[in-house]
Amino acid sequence: MGLVCFPVKSMLGQERERVVVDERGVAGDRLWALRYEDGKLGSGKNHRRFRRTPGMLEHAAVYDAEGPVVTTPDGETLRPGDPRIGELFGGGAELVHEGEASHQDAGAVSLVGTASLRALGELLGDHDPVDVRRLRKNIVIGTDEPWIEEDWVGREITFDGGLRLRVTLRIDRCVMTTQAQRGLPADSRILKTLTASRGMCIGVYADVVTPGALALGAKVAVQ
Repeated sequence: MGLVCFPVKSMLGQERERVVVDERGVAGDRLWALRYEDGKLGSGKNHRRFRRTPGMLEHAAVYDAEGPVVTTPDGETLRPGDPRIGELFGGGAELVHEGEASHQDAGAVSLVGTASLRALGELLGDHDPVDVRRLRKNIVIGTDEPWIEEDWVGREITFDGGLRLRVTLRIDRCVMTTQAQRGLPADSRILKTLTASRGMCIGVYADVVTPGALALGAKVAVQ
């Protein structure tokens, strides 16, 4: 199992040994975003809500006791309110927090099975599973059967500790899966392969039925 929190939308996240999951998802996940003067959010793609902002995936965001800290590729650290953020990304960009508003795309929690990562790697002709960092999932579950998590749509998942999720839909992937990020080169094969063989989908979204804590190694039951 793997657990990741992404403090800032479209930036690299923080691997955790334990996360708290509340009604909106992993606590702290995508609570912050890069916002431009025109109101659009920084992203890896253009959209009515987003402005394509090259290089965001080269920046890593984590939380410390004072809030989010962004580390640039050069090792500089930035916090909300730092004028260097506007200088770095242009367009009057600021790092903003909008209460408990969600900057997630279509679900509270995202997850994928390890067998699906292996299967996609095989479809790509690689010897190793596709790197899950491409997919920006909150939870990676150990599975034996590829794509089995797609069969969980409409069902509930219970974890040790009482956390319960209801799987809602498959996740359509986008160009962000192909983009270079810290430690990974650009790879256009990923989206092409998913489009040709999986209807552009890998992984699933889930809503939170019962909040709770989740630790690495927790047992999973699908009902």
